Amino acid sequence: MANLILASKREVKSGAMMWNVYRSVDNVKSDSFFFAEDAPLKALKYAFLLRKRTGAVIPKGIYNKLMAEVKAQQPQAAAEQESQPAADAVGEAPAAVEPSPVVRQWLEMKAKHPDAVLLYRVGDFYESYSNDAKAVAEVCGITLTHRSDVQDITEYQAAFPAHALDSYLPRLVRAGKRVAICDALADMKPEPEKKPRKRSTKKAENK
Repeated sequence: MANLILASKREVKSGAMMWNVYRSVDNVKSDSFFFAEDAPLKALKYAFLLRKRTGAVIPKGIYNKLMAEVKAQQPQAAAEQESQPAADAVGEAPAAVEPSPVVRQWLEMKAKHPDAVLLYRVGDFYESYSNDAKAVAEVCGITLTHRSDVQDITEYQAAFPAHALDSYLPRLVRAGKRVAICDALADMKPEPEKKPRKRSTKKAENK
């Protein structure tokens, strides 16, 4: 079964050219989103998100095409993106990872709003987990990722680009869902311990 992530430039109704990134399973299109022509990095990030959540493959030709656009418009961003091994851009789905600080933050906010569907903004995307992810996927018609290699909160995940909030939020409200929106906090990694400075015990001699 061909499970690919594709991207191409398309002219929309307004006449503007935009990047269309989508997943193609045996030529059936899904998870399609549009990004401004001058935002190839966002399009590339979405392609990686789809790959992570669905296990689909990014063909090298598609990856190289997007990277060429990123290099032309944002050389620094392209350099940072290429710091990852090229082989990580395509092929099999990534291995399981431990729950991140973002997930722990999500749990804290969910505890404060247990009766709401929590949309948690992480970078350019809104993410949901567990039962919230199931609700978002069902109501909004987006991909629900079920990962058997993790436990508890991250077993089910759903996400969509932040610019699509105006489209998906009304759907959730019309479906009778109470929605809470939250931005991810700053990196919660513990600060490295500061080593005590050694002070000299010698007294300056008067000359």
